Amino acid sequence: MKKIILFALLILQIPITGYSAAAPSIDDLIQAEKRYSQTKQDILSDTITKAQSGDIESQKVLGILYNEGTTGVINRDKAIYWFNLAANQGDAAAEFYLGLISQKGDKNTPPDYQNAITWYEKAANQGNIQAQVNCANIYQFGPKEFQNLDKAKFWLTKAAEKGDPIAHANLGIIASVAENYEEAASHLKFAAEKGDRIGQYNYGTLFLAGSGVPEDMQQAKYWFEKSAAQNLPDAQISLGRIYAWGFDAKGVDKEKALYWLNKAKAEGAISDEKINAIMAKKLD
Repeated sequence: MKKIILFALLILQIPITGYSAAAPSIDDLIQAEKRYSQTKQDILSDTITKAQSGDIESQKVLGILYNEGTTGVINRDKAIYWFNLAANQGDAAAEFYLGLISQKGDKNTPPDYQNAITWYEKAANQGNIQAQVNCANIYQFGPKEFQNLDKAKFWLTKAAEKGDPIAHANLGIIASVAENYEEAASHLKFAAEKGDRIGQYNYGTLFLAGSGVPEDMQQAKYWFEKSAAQNLPDAQISLGRIYAWGFDAKGVDKEKALYWLNKAKAEGAISDEKINAIMAKKLD
C-alpha cells in the first residue's frame, strides 16, 4: 500500500505542460520508501514527546497505535498506560478504549466487565455514543450477573436519540421480547433503513409473523436479503427455508435455497446435515 501511495504522489508531481517524465527507477522508489519511513519515525518521535508532556491527543494516538498494532507492535499494557493518561484528563474517547480493552480481554487476561462498565459509563456520560451502545450491550447481553434491562434501555435510548442504528436495533429487540410490537417495528424500521443488518433481519421477522406490521412474505424476504447480503447467517438460513419450502410467491427455488444455505455454512452457522433436512422440506 505504501508503494501505491508513493507512486500516486509521483504521478501528481508530473507537470501538466505535456512533458513526459521517465518512469521512476527501483533505486528512486527505494529512496522514496526510506524517506517515507523516516518521516513516520519522526512523526512517532514527536508524538511521544508531546504525549510525555501531557498532550491528550498524542496520548490517545499512542494508545491506539499500541492497541491496534499500527506500527507492527501490539502492546496491551502500553495501550492502557497511554489511554489512562488521556482518560485521567477527562478524554471520553480514551475512556471508551479502556472500556473496550477491559471488555475484550486477551489470551492472557480474561474480560473484566465491571471495569469495562466503569469506563464505558464515564465516556457515556460525556455523550460518547459507542460507549453508550457497548455499555448497554453488557447490560443486555453480557454475563448474567451484569444483566440489567433498565440500564440497557437507558443507554440505548441515549444513543438512539442521536440516531444510532445499533441502538435502535437493540431497543427493537427489547420491545419484541416484551411483545410491544409496534414499538419494536418503529425501532427496527429505523435501524433497517440505516443499513444495520441485525435491524434488517429482525424487521423482516416482524413481517413474517405479522407482528406490529402487516404479514407480508415479500417484505420479509426483502429485508432478509438485505441482511443476508451483509453475511448475517440467520438471515441466510431464513432465506434458504423460504426458497426451499416454496414460501416465496414464485414457489420452490432450490438453486437460491442452496446458495444462501451454503453462505451460512461458510460462516460455520449450519451443517450439511441441517441443509439436507431443509432441502428435504423437514420443517423445524
